[in-house]
Amino acid sequence: MASITQLCRIGNSVIGGYKTVFQGRVNWQPSSVCNYTRKSAEQKLGIDKPKRPLSPFFKFMTQMRPALLAKQPGISAKEAIAWSSKHWQQLDAETKAQMAKEYEKDREDYKKIKAIYEASLTDQQKIEIKQLKEEMAEAKEKRKIKAEYKEMGRPKKPMSSYFLFMQSRKETFQVKNLKELQEKLKKEWSSLPAAEKVKFEKQAQDLLAKYKKDMETWELKMISLGRSDLVRSKTLREPKPRIQKTKQ
Repeated sequence: MASITQLCRIGNSVIGGYKTVFQGRVNWQPSSVCNYTRKSAEQKLGIDKPKRPLSPFFKFMTQMRPALLAKQPGISAKEAIAWSSKHWQQLDAETKAQMAKEYEKDREDYKKIKAIYEASLTDQQKIEIKQLKEEMAEAKEKRKIKAEYKEMGRPKKPMSSYFLFMQSRKETFQVKNLKELQEKLKKEWSSLPAAEKVKFEKQAQDLLAKYKKDMETWELKMISLGRSDLVRSKTLREPKPRIQKTKQ
């Protein structure tokens, strides 16, 4: 009887995955198409997990890809999907029905292979997969928030006095080794006269003061837009100033 690894590999080669739609195409960046090309928790742990079968439409895209690339070599992922969608709509009902039938068969095969795969996992592997998935979900949420910060124009935290100093000196050192450069800058900063350090410290303080004002304005704007989720929790906890009523 074939091992679970062999079954998964056989299943994956037959069923495929969304990423196979775009394999072999350098200009089609996976991130611009879908997230299915990113490594799963199982892949990162070196575990062969069976992949879901391609839907009829994505299978159609896979089949049409060679002809499309031959006709339009420089086509983008977005244009390719639009082109495939248009031709998919023009496809005859009989072919679509046949592809749907094949998809159902692939789904049944996938369910069987998946059941064998899940039964083969050890308790330790299940724990590791769960932990890694939680870490990946947390990292994904952080990336999402970071992207929203950028989109909504959140002020960037200014550099410290030391980093301002580093920035002012980076052009003076012709060092290829980053670690070596950092060590040189660290030594120079330590031996820098107090009068020189004060300049960078004053600059850092001014930038920080401006940042705090900008953040306050930005967070008030986010609250007014109903985006309190982007506002720091300490800001939301701060008591709002009371408006004193004038005595009549």
